[in-house]
Amino acid sequence: MIVGVGRVPQRLLEELRALVDHPSVFIYPEFFDDKRSLLAGRYAGYVERLLRYRGRVVIAVWPDYLYEDRYGLCRLDVVWVFPIHSLGEFGKVPSCVDVVALAPEKGDRDYTVAQFVERARELGYAMWWFGARRREIGIAASLGFWGLDVNTGSTGLSYREIRSPWFPAYFARFLKRVADGEMGSGVLTRWI
Repeated sequence: MIVGVGRVPQRLLEELRALVDHPSVFIYPEFFDDKRSLLAGRYAGYVERLLRYRGRVVIAVWPDYLYEDRYGLCRLDVVWVFPIHSLGEFGKVPSCVDVVALAPEKGDRDYTVAQFVERARELGYAMWWFGARRREIGIAASLGFWGLDVNTGSTGLSYREIRSPWFPAYFARFLKRVADGEMGSGVLTRWI
C-alpha cells in the first residue's frame, strides 16, 4: 500500500527521511499536502508551494472544490489525489486525476465508506483514505485502497509519547508496517 506523510514538524520530517527507505512511503514533499492552505481556500499559495517542490513531488492532493484546472495542474507530472466530499463530485473530477480520496470525517462528506468504494470502483478510480487512523488502516487495506496518508496521531499514541525522543524511530517502523500491509486486519475483505 502507498503511504503518504504530509507536513509534520521539520525535525520529524528530517528524521523520517533518514530512517525510512521504502518504495511505498512518500514523505513531504514527495507526498504533497498542505491542508491549512487548502481548507482556507488559498489555492494560489498552495500551487506556488507545490511548484517550489516540483521536481520532488510524486503524489499531490488536488485542491478541494476546484473542478476546473485554472492553474495548469494537469501539466505537472504527479499522481493527483482528488478529495471527494459529495458523491456528486465524482462527475467533476478533472481528467488528469486517477485517484479519488475519501474525506476523513463524516461531517466532511455526505456518503458512507461503502457508497464511496462502490462508486470509485464503478468508475475505475484508485482509492485513497485521507488522514487514516490506526483502525482505519486495516479497513482501507481490506477494501483495496491504493493508498492513504497518516500523521503522528495515526499511531494511536498519546501526545506525550509522540513528543518522546524514541517516537521518530517508532513512527518510521509504523510507516513501513503500513506500507507492507502488516496493519490490515482482513476482517472486512468481503464487506462490499
